[in-house]
Amino acid sequence: MLLNNRYRIIRSLGSGGFGETFLAEDTQIPSTRQCVIKQLKLFQDSPQTYQLVRQRFAREAAILEALGDGSPQIPRLYAYFNEGQRFYLAQEYIQGQTLSETVVSGSLSESRVREILISLLKLLEYVHSQGIVHRDIKPENIIIRSSDNQPVLIDFGAVRETMTAQVNSQGNVTSSIVIGTPGFMPIEQAAGRAVFASDLYSLGLVAIYLLTAKLPQELQTDAHNGEIIWSKNAVSHNLAAVLDRAIRSHVKERFSTAKEMLEALQPQPTLQVVPSSRQIAKPTKGGNWFKSILMGSVIGGCVLLAFVFIQKNQQSQQITEEPKPIETPIPVNTPPIKPPNSFYFLADSAFRELNNANNQITDLKNAGYNQAGKFWLQDYPNLSNNPYHQVYAAKFSSLTNCIESLRSYVQANKNAYCALASQDTNASPNYFYGSQIKSPKIDSKPSPSQAVTDYYTTINNRNYSSSWNQLSPRFQRNKSNNSYSEYIDWWNKVQRVAVEQAKTVSTSSNTATVEVQMKYYLKSGRVIADAQQFKLVWNATQQNWNFDDSSKLN
Repeated sequence: MLLNNRYRIIRSLGSGGFGETFLAEDTQIPSTRQCVIKQLKLFQDSPQTYQLVRQRFAREAAILEALGDGSPQIPRLYAYFNEGQRFYLAQEYIQGQTLSETVVSGSLSESRVREILISLLKLLEYVHSQGIVHRDIKPENIIIRSSDNQPVLIDFGAVRETMTAQVNSQGNVTSSIVIGTPGFMPIEQAAGRAVFASDLYSLGLVAIYLLTAKLPQELQTDAHNGEIIWSKNAVSHNLAAVLDRAIRSHVKERFSTAKEMLEALQPQPTLQVVPSSRQIAKPTKGGNWFKSILMGSVIGGCVLLAFVFIQKNQQSQQITEEPKPIETPIPVNTPPIKPPNSFYFLADSAFRELNNANNQITDLKNAGYNQAGKFWLQDYPNLSNNPYHQVYAAKFSSLTNCIESLRSYVQANKNAYCALASQDTNASPNYFYGSQIKSPKIDSKPSPSQAVTDYYTTINNRNYSSSWNQLSPRFQRNKSNNSYSEYIDWWNKVQRVAVEQAKTVSTSSNTATVEVQMKYYLKSGRVIADAQQFKLVWNATQQNWNFDDSSKLN
C-alpha cells in the first residue's frame, strides 16, 4: 500500500502517544528518495475537531516548511496530507545518531559539548527569531548528522499540540495536553506557558546529560531552593556558570535569548595595559613621542585594535628617567567591527591556538604574502563550526582570481585550496583544491567522455566538493536548486555509480555532448538503471569540462 499514492513504507522508526513514525521511499521521483513519514492521530474524534485540526495542521506545516528551508539543521518538509482521520508529514530523512544513542558509549568531552551547544544556540537564535518555541528539546530529538557531524533538531512540539486540540460542547477550543518531556521541561512550560528561555533550560540539561551521561531525573536537587545539583569537577568554570544559569528554576534568572547565552559561552578577552620595565619610547627630533602602543587581537572577529597616545614634549632633551605606564581606559559601548559577509580566500592552514595562527601569518608575510591574515571559522557557518583559526595567504573577490594565485601557490603548499567564506549557512563553499589544477594541453583537450567517467569516480570517492565544482552555475541551479547541501543529500543515499558506457556524440572547441549508460546502487539495496545525455562546456580557468545540462535518454 502506498500512502498518498506515493510513499512506500520501509519500516517503523518508533511510536508514541501522538502517532507513529516510518521510514519510507518516494516512488514518484527517479531517486526513490528516502524520507520520514510522521503519522499523527486526533485525540478527539468529532467532525468539529477534524475541521479545526485540518486548518491548524496546514498552518503548522507551512511553518515547518519555512523553518526547514531557512536552516540545514532542521529537516526539510517534502509534503503534508491527510487520509481518513490521520494526518501525515513527509520530511527529510536525517542519517545519524541521536544524542541518546551517542551517550550510550559514554559521556562527551567538554570541547565536543561546546561545539554542539554553540551550533544549537545559533540554530535556536534563528528559530526564536521566527517566533517559534520548540518545546521538546531533549537528546532523542537531536541527531548528529553523519555527513557533516552537525546537530539537527527534529520534532517541533507545535504540530503535536495541534493534534491534541478539542472542541467542547460549547464550541470552545481546548487542549489539556502539555507538550514537553518531564525532566527536560521547566516549570512554566509544564504550566502551559512556554517561552524562549524554556528551550534554553532544556538545552542546558541536554548539555549536562552529554557531560555526565545522567538524565535530569538522576540528578540531585538542593533541598532549600530546588535548584539542580550536578558534578562540575571536570568542567571549566565558564561552561559550568553558563549551564547553571540556563537551568535556573525561575525564568527571570535564566538567559532570555539564545544570543545572550551564546555570548556568555564565548566571552571576549579583555585588553589590559601591561607595565614595562623598559623605557617605552624615545623622543623624536621634533619633540613628539609615542607614550605607548597597545595592540590586541580579538579572537572572535579577528579585529586588530591599536590605541596610540601622543604627548607633546616642548624640550628636545634626552629622557633620563623611566616614565610611568599610563592607565588607559578601554573604550566602552563601542560597536564591534563585523567581519565581511563573504569573500574568497586562498587557504594555507588552520590552527586551534591563536598564537600558532599568528606565527604562521608572520612567516607568510616574511615570505612576501603581504595580504596574509586569519579568521575564525565559526563566523562563517558554510565552511565549518570547528573552533579553528583559518590562515589564508590572500583574499579575492572571485573564485577565478583565487585559482589564478593558487596555480603558483601550490608549489609552496600542495594542500592549499580556494574557497568561499560566507555567513550564509546555505552558501556553497565552492572548494577548489590545488590537485584539481591541470596543466593545459596545447593540441587537444581532455576527452569529454573520460571527463564524465572521472566525475563519477570522484562521486564514488565521496569527494563531493570537487564534483560540485565540476558543475556549471546553471547545472547547480537547475538540478540542485543551487544548494550544495541538497546535492550531497542525494549522493549520500547512493552507495556507488557504475558507468557502463560513456560515448562522445559531438564536440566543438568549447562544447561537447556525451551519452552515458549507468546504474545507481543505492544504500537501500535498490539498483536504478539510467541513461543520460550530458552537455559539457570547457572551463578555461580549471582546464577541464564542466557539466552544463542533462536530459534523460529513452
